[in-house]
Amino acid sequence: MPDPRFFTTNKPISVKDAVERVGAKLVNGSSDGQCCYAEELSKSDSNDTLIFCERPAKQELPKRFGLLFLPRNYTGDIPAGGAVALTPFPRHAFAILAAALHDEIPLSERQREFDASIKVDTTAIVSKDAKIASGVSIGPNVTVGPSVEIGDNTVIDADATITHALIGANVHVLPGARIGQSGFGFTQGDSGLVKVPQLGRVIIGDDVEIGANTTIDRGALADTVIGKGTKIDNLVQIGHNVTLGQYCIIAAQTGISGSCTIGDGVLMGGQVGLADHLNIGDGAQIAAGSGLMHDIPAGEKWGGSPAKPVKQWLREVAALTRLTKRRNG
Repeated sequence: MPDPRFFTTNKPISVKDAVERVGAKLVNGSSDGQCCYAEELSKSDSNDTLIFCERPAKQELPKRFGLLFLPRNYTGDIPAGGAVALTPFPRHAFAILAAALHDEIPLSERQREFDASIKVDTTAIVSKDAKIASGVSIGPNVTVGPSVEIGDNTVIDADATITHALIGANVHVLPGARIGQSGFGFTQGDSGLVKVPQLGRVIIGDDVEIGANTTIDRGALADTVIGKGTKIDNLVQIGHNVTLGQYCIIAAQTGISGSCTIGDGVLMGGQVGLADHLNIGDGAQIAAGSGLMHDIPAGEKWGGSPAKPVKQWLREVAALTRLTKRRNG
């Protein structure tokens, strides 16, 4: 369920209205039920949730839900835990209805009084609903959105923007960073591209550093999580739903696509690019400029584009160099 500190929940939508609105076909359950809020597939355990599944063969379907969208060509057993509708575009149907169910809470009245230990520049805008702990420093032109929480002794440098985020203690956010903005999520349907509502949060552990002009998108439904002690360089892009472990080092201009899971102690050189939904094991290392399209087991070193185990990559580079010399010699 979207965090009510960051998102409002509008009036419920009946199953009948929901199915008609997106042109789906109801194949199980009553049309008299209702959808009260959008939920992750794996967390649905209520008879009023709106969920979808695009790959039923690879994902476990929940036992309780309000309305579940499945692909039109689905041939498996129809789950009995709620209303089920078939549609060519399950994510597209979900996005349309989730946008109707939930809205972002806008920036509220500016907070004007702070504890004596808190330093806030006069040009900063801090929502009155934000929770700012002792020893925090907030620089010029910073924006802190509704219900954001910032832990003890954290420093937010000039021109940073923070929304939909819970930030730990002793964090340093360098100038121009953007934390908690809407992730890049669109889905194709009969009506064209539709924005998928981004209803998650950003959770940042203690002792993290976030570089200048780095962006960390909030989750779509799950949270984007940055583990304790991780250090992120300038100009890094971290997509929605990413989980980044503890004590990682991410060098400048790296791009991590949505829903990647990265273990503890991972090192990434500059300009590394990760495809979405990858799993990177603890202690893995990725060489600068690598383009990664496969999971990496714990402790391995990979490099190249497309990336592969570093010894294999270096052998291939050496072989290509020898072939080039012979051809040109």
